[in-house]
Amino acid sequence: MPPPGEASHAPLRIRSKVWVERDGAVVISDYLAQLLAAVETHGSVAAAAQSLDLPYATAWKKLRAMEAAAGAALLESDSGGVGGGATCLTPTAAEMLSAFRRVGAGLSDEVERRFNAARSRFDA
Repeated sequence: MPPPGEASHAPLRIRSKVWVERDGAVVISDYLAQLLAAVETHGSVAAAAQSLDLPYATAWKKLRAMEAAAGAALLESDSGGVGGGATCLTPTAAEMLSAFRRVGAGLSDEVERRFNAARSRFDA
């Protein structure tokens, strides 16, 4: 990092994020979408948490907060047995995840395009 008051010569980069919230509580974000997708892929919250290097308790806390904000159940779980338990997304969660992906698709490219059109106003 350059000293205070001295400009860096590193190229400028634009970043953007999208999330959906209700009354200030996050319903879905990129991070939560990754967590839902990991549950869908791995079939359990424990395996999803492990794949994201996230503590199991934190994963459950995030998923429960997400359900509360969404106002709907997002997971269906079967208790363990000989083959162990399983968790899958409810149809509501699967539809929400799919819709969130559609909303965000191409957004970074569009933001990048707009930034590049205005880049000269940011370069010193």
